[in-house]
Amino acid sequence: MSPSLIVRAIGSALALPDLAFNEDGVCCVFIPGELELQFEWIADSSQLLLLAPLGDLGDDADGSRSRALLAANFLFNGTRGESLSLEPGSGKVYLCAMRNMEADTPERLVEWITGFVDTAQQWRLRLASDYAAQPDPHAPIASMPHFVRG
Repeated sequence: MSPSLIVRAIGSALALPDLAFNEDGVCCVFIPGELELQFEWIADSSQLLLLAPLGDLGDDADGSRSRALLAANFLFNGTRGESLSLEPGSGKVYLCAMRNMEADTPERLVEWITGFVDTAQQWRLRLASDYAAQPDPHAPIASMPHFVRG
């Protein structure tokens, strides 16, 4: 997909017909009271980077919040394939994902973004509560139905 088709698909899905990448290939969308999304077109690789700041890590004196983020990243167990990142200087947590757009369709792009937004909103809520401090001990490590044992 071309950058213009990508941004048109995103704009159409969000009812923002004038949405456009800037000269650096970046486009930001703010969902009031909810979320900020940053799209970055990486031209030399035909990939789209999607980034959402989720909030501050907060008090992590015992390391439990950091361990919860690491546990969620393990085999993408708690992130649907995206990655949680911590910006070292600020302590801000981000959800990020990258997707190759060469053979993608507008419908699959919108589906991917919708899933990303769902994951970002869940993690934003977790960071704002004490839930993020305790990983779910009953969560499955990973689901790999395509691996068959015989």
